Amino acid sequence: MLTLALVGGLSVSLLSGTPASAATTLERALVTKINATRLSHGLRALPARSYLTYKAHKHSAAMASKRRMYHSDLSRICCFRSVGENVAVNSTVTQIHQALMASPGHRANILGRNWRGVGVGVVQAGGRLWVTEIFRQPS
Repeated sequence: MLTLALVGGLSVSLLSGTPASAATTLERALVTKINATRLSHGLRALPARSYLTYKAHKHSAAMASKRRMYHSDLSRICCFRSVGENVAVNSTVTQIHQALMASPGHRANILGRNWRGVGVGVVQAGGRLWVTEIFRQPS
C-alpha cells in the first residue's frame, strides 16, 4: 500500500536572492516533470535556479531528519517579489508529481504564470522521497 502526504501549496509575497548548488538526478527529474506539465498547459518552462535548489534541498533534508512535513520559512528567501512552495513525501518522483497535480493548491503553484524560476530538493530517507519545490517571481 502506498502512502502519500502533502501539505497545502503555499504562496507568499516576499523579497528574495542568489547562491549555488548542484541538483541531484531525482531533482532534475522532478524539474523535468514540472516543465513538461507547464509546456503541455501552454506555459513556459522554468529554469532551475541553484539558490532555490539549495534552499529546497536543505528543507527536504530537515523534513526527512524530523520525519515530518512542514513548510519552510519563506521569509528567509531573499530578493523576490513572490515565492511559492510545495512539499510532499512519497515513494517515487512520478507519484509525488501526480499527487501534487491532483491537489488544487499545489497544481496552482506548478502552473503559476508569474513564476520565472524553480528549485527542487529531493532527499531519500527510510525508503521515501522528501520533496520541496520552491517557485519564484523576481522583484
